[in-house]
Amino acid sequence: MRKKAAVSLTEWGTTLPKVAAKVIAAADVRQPHVYLRFPADPTNLGVARRDIGKWASALRLGTELTQDIVLALDEAATNAVEHAYLGRGGPVTLFAGCDKAGHCAWTVVSDSGHWRTPRPGPSTRGRGLLLMAALADEFDVTSTASGTTVVLGWPIEDLRPMGGETFGYEQKVS
Repeated sequence: MRKKAAVSLTEWGTTLPKVAAKVIAAADVRQPHVYLRFPADPTNLGVARRDIGKWASALRLGTELTQDIVLALDEAATNAVEHAYLGRGGPVTLFAGCDKAGHCAWTVVSDSGHWRTPRPGPSTRGRGLLLMAALADEFDVTSTASGTTVVLGWPIEDLRPMGGETFGYEQKVS
């Protein structure tokens, strides 16, 4: 069920690590953007993927870049859902938007859980961070006592039409 998030985008940004806080502060919320807050439950990931795909389509980023963004963001959100809370509930917060200069598309995913150090040795899992780093031009993971935040960024200034339409929407889930 969608309803207004309890925390505004600006307020949320002030609680994030420095890199993510700068992304949120520089976001152009007059352009298409997505701001979702949802319970860490796998059933919510489809809504996040769909909304991110719509956002990237509204920006006319092209099929390949849209797929890269959706996959990288899905991996970040899935990590938060699967690993942050270890059997207890908690929120996942997600933002996708462009900077005010229109040079970069940025995404931020955060949770309030605890970082789990990847297991050493061979495994069929544990490639999510490598995947995100390969798909995004900018990649930062910060883990603190208050949670983990992933920032992903892609240059877009050469992909967007000049003098294009200005859109605006914000979607929130609690």
